[in-house]
Amino acid sequence: MVGALASRRVAALLCAATLAACTTRTVRPSSEVTATTVGAGTGDVENVVRLSLRLDAAADRKADTLYTSDAVVVGNARLRLAAPRFAGIGSGGRVTITAANATVSGGLAWVLVDYRWISSTEQRAEVGRATVICERRGSGWKIVHAHSSQPLPWDP
Repeated sequence: MVGALASRRVAALLCAATLAACTTRTVRPSSEVTATTVGAGTGDVENVVRLSLRLDAAADRKADTLYTSDAVVVGNARLRLAAPRFAGIGSGGRVTITAANATVSGGLAWVLVDYRWISSTEQRAEVGRATVICERRGSGWKIVHAHSSQPLPWDP
């Protein structure tokens, strides 16, 4: 029974990731968050993702509460077990979300997010993009998978 539930969960996550990879969206640069949402209840899941990025940049341990105990987090092709979890984010600095697109389907949601990390002390800025898959747990959302990367130097 437990194995069947795990198989269904993995299948659902793979389906969500496949759909997210095929989603097209328009990225509108802005100094504020620009969100395109699909379905009901997307605001709550987007807020979880925004908070996870901001806490990650601050190396705040409260970020751990946003993830399931078995969450898989990959940044720039490396498994991440602690902050910084997201590609391009270093210790300190601040994160600005430049675009977000959330889709909710039943108890699963996926959020595509573009972000920028800025460190005034290091005089450095990095950009990144992440796909975050969340699962409804009780009345809230928990991150079960996050994959982030930075553009390659030769990408436009």
